[in-house]
Amino acid sequence: MNGISPMPSVDQESRLDDPNPVGPPMIDDLISRAKTLLSELELLYERLRTLRRESHVELAHFRSTIQSELSMLQRLSDKPDDDATKHVARSSNLPFLETIWSTAKASKDVVSLQKRIYTSPGVKSASQGMRYVDTNGASVEQRGKKRGAVAIDAITDLGMIWSKVSHVTNQRLLFDLAKQGWNSGGSDYDDDEEATAQQNDDDDFDVPLLKTAKTLTSAARCFRVRTKTPTVHLILPRIQYGELAEVDNILDACRATGAILFLSDQQKASTPIATALHNMAPDPLTSFSATLNIDCTVLLALVSEFSHAKVHKQPWFHTALQRQVEIEDNENLLPSLLYPAMASRPLVCTHEAAKRMREIVSTIGTSSEKARTAIMMRDDASKSRSELLDGMQEWSAYQVPRDWQLPILSVDQNEADCQRNLPPEAKGISEALTPINASVFLYGWATGRTTVTSNRTIVHQINNALEAFDDLDAEAVWPKIWLCPTARSLVGKEKRGPKRAAAPVAAVAAVDGGDGEKGVTTKKGWPLPDPLRREQHRRNGLDVLARKKGLPEVEDRKPNGDEHDDVPVVEDTSLQ
Repeated sequence: MNGISPMPSVDQESRLDDPNPVGPPMIDDLISRAKTLLSELELLYERLRTLRRESHVELAHFRSTIQSELSMLQRLSDKPDDDATKHVARSSNLPFLETIWSTAKASKDVVSLQKRIYTSPGVKSASQGMRYVDTNGASVEQRGKKRGAVAIDAITDLGMIWSKVSHVTNQRLLFDLAKQGWNSGGSDYDDDEEATAQQNDDDDFDVPLLKTAKTLTSAARCFRVRTKTPTVHLILPRIQYGELAEVDNILDACRATGAILFLSDQQKASTPIATALHNMAPDPLTSFSATLNIDCTVLLALVSEFSHAKVHKQPWFHTALQRQVEIEDNENLLPSLLYPAMASRPLVCTHEAAKRMREIVSTIGTSSEKARTAIMMRDDASKSRSELLDGMQEWSAYQVPRDWQLPILSVDQNEADCQRNLPPEAKGISEALTPINASVFLYGWATGRTTVTSNRTIVHQINNALEAFDDLDAEAVWPKIWLCPTARSLVGKEKRGPKRAAAPVAAVAAVDGGDGEKGVTTKKGWPLPDPLRREQHRRNGLDVLARKKGLPEVEDRKPNGDEHDDVPVVEDTSLQ
């Protein structure tokens, strides 16, 4: 056959109920269970938002399916309690959705629920951290012919586990066997190995469950997660092994594809949501090393005016700076992310990172950013940690935690000859890094310390380089890196450009229509600063001074703004 066969639809599998159900389920009970399912899902959303990971986990389709099922049940509750209503209630998709949710709650690091993944390199459908490869393990970059898709009910363990739920029963499998013309002859799987192998090679004789196992395992071989092939789990809560030889043959054939089966006797009680949330969406801070390695990008964020004070958009801000103002207005980087991440852990940075950070601050930093740098790096060696914290508090609008381990110590990137601990895979990667990035990330890699960075490009570069290898031990090889979800730059200074001389009247008239406004320059040849922006800066300075003195406000000795004598003398060339 060309391509991968489509799997049975969710609706088809979810309605494979027991042939002799004990009465129809109560509609009110189904509605209550659906609402509980939605409320628990919302708790997961809230946790992901708290961890700033809501964009990394795909739950929208699953939530939409639950909401549709709930709406159907609510409409059904208004109908007469007749046989038709009971049949629809008995065929509800809710038990299937509950099994998916129970599977997710028993897992760790949920990536997506009810995800459709295409096995073609030309279709962007892979989840976070999943890389497409061809069946020989080589990367596929060119766009190819669409080869089908697979529907996966739960992708967990950072993409390493693909789970598919089926409510098919033993008796339904017998019906499928009869429909496909499977002749067991009363023999078990081992005694009839040759005949079974011939049947397995012919998809026309595959029952839907076996087709699902083949489809998923074949698709999984097209992807890698940290150089490993994902493992397929088949969740079969209504099937028992050892009751019927024909059913056992199918289950053994499913296992032969590489799938791991979880039958009725392996189902566990649903995990309480309060416990499950910490496994489904673990806090990355709990896996940090005892000492943190701080990248230059985060060093700058720790002293930036954006991080410590209210900064208003300025006309000369480029797009990235304007965006940082908006982000900081919505989420304060220090109290919400960096302070909790650092906590009471000792902090270090390489000499190269510290040097580069100081160069940037010295070149474009404001006076307050320079002051914070001197405090954070303890330029005055006589100051204690308590004095450093007090000094930083004077320059910050937010509460500085007393357990912040200042100063950040500058260390050699090869202290104690740590570079010898690097894995062989690091050599080629290091050659592609700039000297400063090599010093930061190789130091953290060699020492096993968590590197805190907002340099998304370098993190992706390292991950992609490691993904090119085959079958690595991720725990032993992969460096510990925490990518801060947002970055902060220094406010910087306005670029005034080169000096320009006063333009002739004729030239001014040609440019601005003859009103002569562009002929106004200072005696030094610099454009006159915007008076409104000048006044705004003055008033912002009053606010900062009030905070430093602990007063609601300070006296404004210039309530009417700057006096005329304080404004640079100008000459109007339009009158010459």
